Parts: sequence; structure tokens; C-alpha cells
Amino acid sequence: MNKSFEVSIIIVNYNVERKVLNCIKSLVNSKSKINFEIIIIDNSEFNNLEKFIKKFSNVRYFKALKNLGFGGGNNLGAKYAKGEYLFFLNPDTLIVDDAIEKLYKLIKSDNKIGIVSPLLVDKNLQPFSTQSRKELTPINAIFSFSLLRKLFPQKNIYSDPFFENWDYKKPIEVDTVPGAALMISKKLFDKVNGFDERFFLYFEENDLSKRIKELGFKLYINPNAKVIHEVGQSIKQIKTRDSYFEKSRFLYLKKHYGLVKALFTESILRINKTSVVLSFILLSAFFLRIVNLSVSMPFIGDQGWFYLSARDMLIEGKIPLVGITSSHTWLHQGPLWTYMLSVALLLGKFNPLSGGILTAIFGLGSTYLMYKLGSRLFSQRTGLIAASLYAVSPLIVFFERIPFDPSVIPFFTILYFYAVFKWVTGNIKFFPLILFLIAILYNLELATFTLFFPFILILIYGFVKRKNFVIKLLNFKTFIYSLISLLIPMIPILIYDFSNGFKQTVIFLGWIIYKPFSFLINHSSGNLTSNVNIIVSFILVNIQKLIFQTNLLLAVIIFLSSVALLMHLVFEEKSDKITNSKFLLLFLLIISFAGILLNQ
Repeated sequence: MNKSFEVSIIIVNYNVERKVLNCIKSLVNSKSKINFEIIIIDNSEFNNLEKFIKKFSNVRYFKALKNLGFGGGNNLGAKYAKGEYLFFLNPDTLIVDDAIEKLYKLIKSDNKIGIVSPLLVDKNLQPFSTQSRKELTPINAIFSFSLLRKLFPQKNIYSDPFFENWDYKKPIEVDTVPGAALMISKKLFDKVNGFDERFFLYFEENDLSKRIKELGFKLYINPNAKVIHEVGQSIKQIKTRDSYFEKSRFLYLKKHYGLVKALFTESILRINKTSVVLSFILLSAFFLRIVNLSVSMPFIGDQGWFYLSARDMLIEGKIPLVGITSSHTWLHQGPLWTYMLSVALLLGKFNPLSGGILTAIFGLGSTYLMYKLGSRLFSQRTGLIAASLYAVSPLIVFFERIPFDPSVIPFFTILYFYAVFKWVTGNIKFFPLILFLIAILYNLELATFTLFFPFILILIYGFVKRKNFVIKLLNFKTFIYSLISLLIPMIPILIYDFSNGFKQTVIFLGWIIYKPFSFLINHSSGNLTSNVNIIVSFILVNIQKLIFQTNLLLAVIIFLSSVALLMHLVFEEKSDKITNSKFLLLFLLIISFAGILLNQ
């Protein structure tokens, strides 16, 4: 016969095992006289916690198949719960004395009480002043989360005069309970379908509180029940927490106040120092790419070929299967740029500037992606610096003013790197995207096939070391998605190859195997020394154009210093190198330079 409990305590863990164990110990050592069980939902990637909690009685452990977030993890725990009441508790908390019993007695005393929460205190048992909040409305959100909070510090969602004057002796009714610790009857929790799992992190308690109040129930904080809270221990593990905060806030406003009000509110909330600086960088990037474009847009013969090809495609319906020939006349670039250019010409009514505007738009996108990537892998400041350098780089600006296939390569390369990073850190859904981007890049410029090699080396390493990011690929669904993602951009080239001896695929693959060895063979340019001198000169000239066009020495110093700093960060990191973003960045840089050397 299944044992029943008065309270089921549900704790969701995400990489804070020690905090969870301390929380369990505080529960076990509490003076509560009520019968409770403890349910642990583990959102972490590993099962390190399970072996440590076996010694505790009335503790049940469940491993989530993936990170379900705060709401999803708690909902899963509620499904396993046998208690009449549910007590959702953060892992970074400690129970003070008989807090659970006091919460239980209060919520049982009045059937109009929907949720009760304890008083959250610090280690010195001093209450946090921001645990009681008004209902989150568009107006409250604007005064709480926008720049207006600095101008009107007393006019925000945390400012509740009644709560601030509270003597902490009697329970107080509130609009929103803190999500770190709240008790609710299982019957009522099931009635409202639990937490809304669309809120992966943040604002789940705001949403639950509002739905409970709309049913006519009251929410209370009981100051006689105290819980020590070490704020944000689990959240610190999540680098994208700011993104989750903004997404959840928007979802809450849209759900309860409609799309129009949510969009208007968020447009104000997103105005901050970072957004202002980023907007200036993006405007500068776009301006540098289109200023005087009508009189100074570069135009060379290869561009003319693509323009004519796009024109013939639009007027005569001649869809090319390959692009212009490479330096080896038997080998062609892909046709993708013709397709992209034809769309721009069609929209621009055959104005030749439309191609330049297209590459400028891609340049704008690349600048933004550089900010996002830098912020994700390093910090927001690094993202802004990376975006600003990309926006004004002489070499990059020059190429992104040219309506030519290599001009859009940076956009897809940044996406490629991010997809590789997401894949090796456990998100298998990005694997088909990697293959799709490799095919796109191959279409745009054959030399980008160099980027295929780090992917292959990482794949081989993963198989040899039996890494999860490779083992998880071994399923039919992933294989089909990956195959389709690779083939779709390659369809025109494959059709061409069936009638032309597979020069673009099979013979090309054989050629790239031969190419590295040709580096050691004498050429018309002279000998190996001459080849090296040409390559070094090419690299130095382009580093100067890329970083600081007016001074080669300064450009080289900045470049080498950056590489040295990156190497320092890589070797300083003690985690698995293959999942280290700095290592992946350095690895891609080395492979790219090797490609330049071997391709001469």
C-alpha cells in the first residue's frame, strides 16, 4: 500500500549538488512534526547527486531526461508527489526550525488561502526586502526594469509601502509569492495545470500567483516560518540567464495582457546602455557599407558573370546548376550566390546596387551575430568590442560593399562556429545545422571547405573518446535530418555532377587530399621558399587590412596579442577542452590558417 504524506517537498537541482545535500540535511534536522517526503528532480547532465542521497530516508530521486527548467522540473516532481500539499523549494535554501509545520498549519486554517510562502532571510536571519512584489503589469514592468527605475527608484514592482512597514509578526497578504519557497495544495496545483512550462526560467511564480488569485484565492507570506535563501546559486550556472529573463518576461506580459501591450512594453524595457551602444555599432556598420555605394561600389569581372547569370535566370528561366569556374577551370563555385543575387535584383527592379545592398544587409547581420557570439562565449563587453571591430574593419567593409559570393561568407561562418559549439556542449539538434551550413559555405566558395576539417576532427575525437555529443547522434531520426540538411543545398551541384563525371564532388574530394602535398612541390613561382614568402606576405597584408590599415606593425601586434591571450585562456581552462568555447575558437583559427598555407 502506497504511503501518503501531508506534504511533498519538491527540489529541482541544476549543477548545485552540494546545495541540495545541505538543503536535505536542514529538512531532516528540522523540528517539523508533520509527515513529509522529499522529491529530487535532477535537471543536471550527470547523475552525481543520486549516490549521495541514498542514505536519506523519505527522499526519492528522479533524473530528468533533459533540462526541463524550473517549472518543468517542479511539474515532474508534482506528478510523483503523494502529499496532500506540495512545497516547492529552491536547492539554495535552508529550513529554519519548524518552518514547514507553520506553513502547513496556516494554509490548512483557511480554505481561501491558495499559496503560502515563508519569510526568506539571509544567513543572519535578516529578511530580504524584495521578496514581496506587486502584480507584474506593463506599467509596473516599465518602472521596474527600464531606465526609469534609476529616475524613480520608489516606483517599481518591488515597492510595496504596506510590506515595507510590516512588523513581521503576522502573515501578510501579497500579490505574488517568491518562487524560492511556496506551499500549495496538490488539488489546486493540478486544477491550474501546475507551472506553465513555457517559462523555462523566471516569472513562473508571477504567472502561477496571478492564475491562483484569479480563481479567488489569497496568497500569504508567513513571517513565523523562516527559510534561509542563498540567492541565485543555481541560476549562476546558466550563462544565458539574461536571455531567459527577457523571454519569460515577454511571455508573461503577452499571456496576460496581449501581444500589443507586451511588444510596446518590451520595446521600452530593452532600451539600456548595451542596446544603445549596440544600435550605434549596427548603424555605423550599415552606414560604412552603403555610403556612396552608387559611385564607389567595386565591380570586377567575376561579379559581372553572376549578374548575367542572375539576369538570365530571371528573364529566360535558365537556372544554373553551378557557378563561375574556379582557378581550375574544371571546377566550379556553387550556384547559390546566383540564386541570392536574383532575389535582390528582382526586388530592386534590376538596379545593380541591389546586390551591394544585399551584402550590406548580410554585413549588418554578421555584426550582430558577432556581438551575440562574443556575449555568449565570453561576456557582453567582449561581444560589443567584437562587433565594433567587425563593423569598422577596413578589409571586411571593403568586401561587404562588393556584391560577390565571398562577401556573405562571414555571416554563415559565425553561425557555423556557434552551431559547432552548441553541438559539442550537448545540443544534438545543432548537428544537422552544421552540415547545412557546410553545404551553404561550399556553394559560396570552395575554399571554405577548409572549415569542414575541424568538424571532422571533432567528430573523430568524439567517437574515439565515446563522448555524449557523438554517441547521441547514433539514431535514425538524427541521421535522416542530417542527410536532408546536407543534400538540400547540394541538389543543383549533384544534378550537374550526374552529367559531368562528378567533378564537383568525388573528384574534388580527391583533389583536396592531393592539395596539401602539392605545397611541398616546386611551382612556377619558384621553390618552397618562394611559396612560403608569398604566403607570409599575403597573410601580413591582409592582417593589416583587417585590423589597422595604416600601420602593419601595430596590426600584427594586436593580432598576435589576441592570439596569445586566447591561448592563455584555453590552457587556463581545466574542463574538457573540446567543450571549451575558447579552445574551439583557437582550433578553428589554426585550421583556417593551415588552409591558407596548404592552399597557397
